[in-house]
Amino acid sequence: MDLKEISKQPGAIMRRRKLKYFMCACVLLYIYYFFGVSDYLYSKSFDEEFDYPLNVNIKNIVEDILAGKKATVTPINYYPYRFLSNSGKCSTIEKLDLFIAVKSAMDHFGHRNAIRQTFGQENLPGRIIKTLFFLGIDGKPKSDLQRKIDQEMAEYKDIIQVDFKDDYYNNTIKTMMSFRWVYEHCSTADFYLFTDDDMYISVNNLLDYVHDKMEPRKSNAVSKLEEDEFMPETTQAERNEYLFAGYVFKSAPQRFRSSKWRVSLDEYRWNRWPPYVTAGAYVLSNKTIKVMYIASLFIKHFRFDDIYLGIVAKKVGITPTHCENFHFYKKPYSKEDYRNVIASHGYSDHEELIRVWNEQNNVT
Repeated sequence: MDLKEISKQPGAIMRRRKLKYFMCACVLLYIYYFFGVSDYLYSKSFDEEFDYPLNVNIKNIVEDILAGKKATVTPINYYPYRFLSNSGKCSTIEKLDLFIAVKSAMDHFGHRNAIRQTFGQENLPGRIIKTLFFLGIDGKPKSDLQRKIDQEMAEYKDIIQVDFKDDYYNNTIKTMMSFRWVYEHCSTADFYLFTDDDMYISVNNLLDYVHDKMEPRKSNAVSKLEEDEFMPETTQAERNEYLFAGYVFKSAPQRFRSSKWRVSLDEYRWNRWPPYVTAGAYVLSNKTIKVMYIASLFIKHFRFDDIYLGIVAKKVGITPTHCENFHFYKKPYSKEDYRNVIASHGYSDHEELIRVWNEQNNVT
């Protein structure tokens, strides 16, 4: 009997089938595990069951604190970090038009210098503007990198350094510590721009935009675009007063186990995020930053800062405003196409940032 005849025997056929079933089961289990299928299946409905902790009326707590009353609920999210440097930029000024907070990496000396020569300048005619850079630490107090930063701080006096480790997953700490510094030391600006250090920013376009948004409207009607994009929780007048604007996303958590953006059900149980503004650049009104900072003390930490601010906004009833002139990607440059641009990502080339900014601001 040759091999072909043996392979046709019932026992051999059954073994081959079992092997195929086993391999199929292994593939399905791998897909189930790798793609986080169970997380998608068992996630809760955002629309019907969103109750991110603390599950209390955060808005009432914030209103009490702003009115000088004692909070009836104990805060759960006060970050235990210290400011290692400070700045007196706001101490002698009663009112600012704009405060620019730049989230910067420790070794991005070139980024900071380029910003100082462009949108971080504080000499805009008729406007009072202040710019500060916010950094963490590398955990090595006597490192060459820290010594260079110490020299930079002594020269420019525009860096606030905080004693947390500066890495990607601590961006929420960097963001909320910058919120705390603003709340405690610079609470008089009309508007606050938070931006990464690889952005192009047009301060003129930004101020034109926010002043237009904050002007009283003849009607409280919400535009058709806003009705399509969002489910507003505030009136149009409140939306203007509580301005939180930038490029708004509506998306769902990434559950793939291989992704650096993976979020487990233990971290976040719901099937989509609240509307959030991408963290590259966004602007807040004075009232918004105070409300959101105080609210953050009662809202559980989340490691992605743009998502976290979206959660905070949701908990206090602030609807983020989408502005198409904030670009989370690098918008291809031409002099005409950048006329209305407020922010564009991807400017790690310092000479390019300076060249584009100079051309847009007619600097020769």
